[in-house]
Amino acid sequence: MPEIDDGAAQIVVASPPFTYQRDSKSLDKKEYLNFLRRVFRECLRVLIPGGTLSTINTDLRDHARYNGGDKRFDGLLWQKHCAIRQMAESVGFRCVEAKIWAKSLNRNVYRYNFSYVQFFRKRTTTAQDSLRGGVTKEFGPDVWLLENGTLRRDLRGRMFRDAVHPEVVRRCLEQFSSRGDLVVSPFTGSGTIVSIARLMGRRCVGYETDKSLKSLIRETIEAPERFSAFLDLPCIAASRKAP
Repeated sequence: MPEIDDGAAQIVVASPPFTYQRDSKSLDKKEYLNFLRRVFRECLRVLIPGGTLSTINTDLRDHARYNGGDKRFDGLLWQKHCAIRQMAESVGFRCVEAKIWAKSLNRNVYRYNFSYVQFFRKRTTTAQDSLRGGVTKEFGPDVWLLENGTLRRDLRGRMFRDAVHPEVVRRCLEQFSSRGDLVVSPFTGSGTIVSIARLMGRRCVGYETDKSLKSLIRETIEAPERFSAFLDLPCIAASRKAP
C-alpha cells in the first residue's frame, strides 16, 4: 500500500480470500498466514493510532494438503478466525470485539453457514481498548442474521459467490468511521466494500490482484443501488447528504 501515508486511514475492512495464490484450489496454511501477516503489517502502518481493522473470516474443514500432507489434520476443523486473531495481535493489533455473521438458518453439512467478524484496534500508548462512542443499535447484537446478499454477477455473466454482505460493511463503517474518513480494502474481491464506503460518504482505497474481477468491481461501484434491498436506506440517505 505504498500510495497511502502512515496513519492516514481510520478503518481497514478485510475479507481475506481462501488462498494467497490466484486461481489456486488449495492452500498452505503456514504460507497463507505469512502472507496475511505481511498485509496486516501494512494495515497497521496506514491506520491512525487507535484505528480499526475489521476482518471477516469463515472457518473451514482441514485437509492434509493444507498441512504439507500430514493426514492427522484430515476431517478436523481449522479455526481460521483464531489463527488470524493470533497473527493480528502478534503484529500490533488488539482484538476489541467479535460478531458472528449467520448467513442462513438452513443446516448445511458440507459448508459453514456463518462467518466471524472480528475487530482489532491499533495499539496506542494509552491502551484504549473499549469501543469509542458506544454501540449503535444495529451493531450491538452478538449474532447478525443477514441472509442472501452475497452473490454477484457482472454484465458478462461472471459469478462471484462469496461476497461480503453489504449490511456487514455498513455496520462496520457506521460504528468505526465517519463521513470523509479513509477506508482501506486490501482484498477488494467483488467491490462491495469500496461501493458501500463511497455510498456512505467515505473515501476508499481498494486492492485486488485478480485482474479478471476488474469489470465486476467497476460495475459494483457504479451501481450501488443493487444493494438497496439489503441496507438500512434511511441511514445511507443521511450519510449521503452534503456536510
